[in-house]
Amino acid sequence: PSISASEAVAELPNLMFEARSAKDYAWFDVACFLTYKVLSGELSVRVRFAGFGKEEDEWVRVKTDIRERSVPVEPSECNKIDIGDRIICFRDSADHALYYDARVVEIERNLHDSTRCACIFLVHYDIDNFEEKVELEKICRRPNKVDTKS
Repeated sequence: PSISASEAVAELPNLMFEARSAKDYAWFDVACFLTYKVLSGELSVRVRFAGFGKEEDEWVRVKTDIRERSVPVEPSECNKIDIGDRIICFRDSADHALYYDARVVEIERNLHDSTRCACIFLVHYDIDNFEEKVELEKICRRPNKVDTKS
């Protein structure tokens, strides 16, 4: 479905974005877009990441490094996560604690209530092919997956 330019402009304030940092390839929420430039036909924007100061501002490519913000998953929504789903997953190590692109490889569904998910998800990180088992609270869905299953 397409919309007119005026409809797009009206909708823009309601959209939230995330950007991939060139420093560590992790995804961060965008606080604001500061300016833009076009080099060799490629559009780049300077972003300020949410929770960071101007010293952390970065130029990022719109085509590959900007997208609609990922959505946290509520415990009652764990059934909406499927094997093969593209997600971002919080990865905590001695060196960093960041959100990276990943794919769900396996799911161990466990009985639980709507306040805390007991399921375990095996995820495969794109950045280094590492796999680990994580709980739901480390996972955010990509927006195109939101509300496609009941």
